[in-house]
Amino acid sequence: MSLNSEIGMEGQLVENVLKQLQSEFSERIFSTNPSNRASAGISEQTTIEEERESIKKEFRKAISVSNQMQRLYFVVRSLMMSILGALITFVIVWQLGTINVIGDFVLGISTYAVCLLLSRLFDERIVNISRKIILYLEGHTKLRNFIVRTF
Repeated sequence: MSLNSEIGMEGQLVENVLKQLQSEFSERIFSTNPSNRASAGISEQTTIEEERESIKKEFRKAISVSNQMQRLYFVVRSLMMSILGALITFVIVWQLGTINVIGDFVLGISTYAVCLLLSRLFDERIVNISRKIILYLEGHTKLRNFIVRTF
């Protein structure tokens, strides 16, 4: 997936969230009975401002959740790349017995490149695994918050 398509997807996500919030705002405004507001002594401007603040809070919450999901995805992907890199390094050192500084340098760069390539090839599966982990972490808020804050 290219950077432009990712930006397009993010823009589309934000646009959809804004449309949903705007329609909810309209529903709230039109569902409020003007006679009830007048009898309660609440001005229409105050009600509109309260609704805007409520929608702003909901939007901030949606952005916060999206941010947490992206951080957790990054943590999961990094963890998978680290484990794969460690396995590749272990197998090579096990087969060769020992490596020198130049061999270690070449091994480190090549292992990183291979892990990066494999993580991009299996990106869809990594996203699915990340979603499953995120769904699991929804019930464990302390663990989720620890992961998001620490990593």
